[in-house]
Amino acid sequence: MNMRLVSTLCLTGVFGNAAALEVIAPQVQKAEISIIDRNHEVNTLGEVTFHVDLSASHDDLLALKVRRSDLRLKGGRKFTAFGVHKEAGIVVLGGGNITHISIASVDDNDAGVLFYGKDNEVISPKPSDIAVFDSEFNKLHFGYTPLKSPGSISAPVTIALDTSGSMKGYLDVVASNAQTFMQELPEFTQCSLITFDTLVKQLTHKTNGQLDNCPSSAYLLNRPLKLGGNTALYQAIETGFANAPSGNGKAFPNIVVVVTDGRNTAPYPGSLATLIEAKKKSNSKLFMFWAGDYDPLHLHGLADMELVSTEDLDQELERFFYSLGVSISGIQTLSIGK
Repeated sequence: MNMRLVSTLCLTGVFGNAAALEVIAPQVQKAEISIIDRNHEVNTLGEVTFHVDLSASHDDLLALKVRRSDLRLKGGRKFTAFGVHKEAGIVVLGGGNITHISIASVDDNDAGVLFYGKDNEVISPKPSDIAVFDSEFNKLHFGYTPLKSPGSISAPVTIALDTSGSMKGYLDVVASNAQTFMQELPEFTQCSLITFDTLVKQLTHKTNGQLDNCPSSAYLLNRPLKLGGNTALYQAIETGFANAPSGNGKAFPNIVVVVTDGRNTAPYPGSLATLIEAKKKSNSKLFMFWAGDYDPLHLHGLADMELVSTEDLDQELERFFYSLGVSISGIQTLSIGK
């Protein structure tokens, strides 16, 4: 499958011959990378098509300071990647096989961190290849057990599926791939499943005020979805942002995943600026999959990543959901002592 990654850096990669898939994403924070042989102690959790940044836009002047610093790993080694969390004042350095780092959350003293290796692999690295500092570059002690389930993390995920009339012929494929995605997400995810045509419909319900985890909610897609109406895309996105827990500033970002084949055609009282502000307040990340009628300016400045189907919808959706699922499931917990 051909994929074009459009960001501050323009890259083109080839992934087989199945279909063409355009990916629009912001720049991923990077440091100078040293190529090092794979180490058998580094656990590979899955190879994905694209990097998923779960850091909710924490990159700022602190990241610039890190790039210009002479911070070192254990033994004086240079770092190959880093991640920062501005609100928590945390800097995580990586070495060895680590090429990208995203700090998804900091809850009390537990940081949820996503590590990438070369070839787009989500990995669980050796503890000796990690170092943690505060915003003043004071070294912090931390505990880390590779592949340990991050019990302190609760990840809100909204999945919004377009059921407007123009989705005829697409809906079974969309529902099937979305259900597999939900089934394979870890149990620390809490799912809100919505559909939208002229109106937005909530399919999930809460138990004792809490949403069920994603695998437990996947059965909701056993029944066929009903088609009809216009496309209330803006209202669906706003609903996803509103599903964020209150006081979500340092917690796991509120993830909103939308699959649609067209632009907003239903009345909406706000504007794109309204949605951008709602996204910021809710600490959300928006991942869009366009099955058709893509306009690069329709959600300009709002979506964190947009994938555009061009040939094989089933295969392209599978890659989209797989990459998101592996990235969420690959979160590692660092227990940081200050």
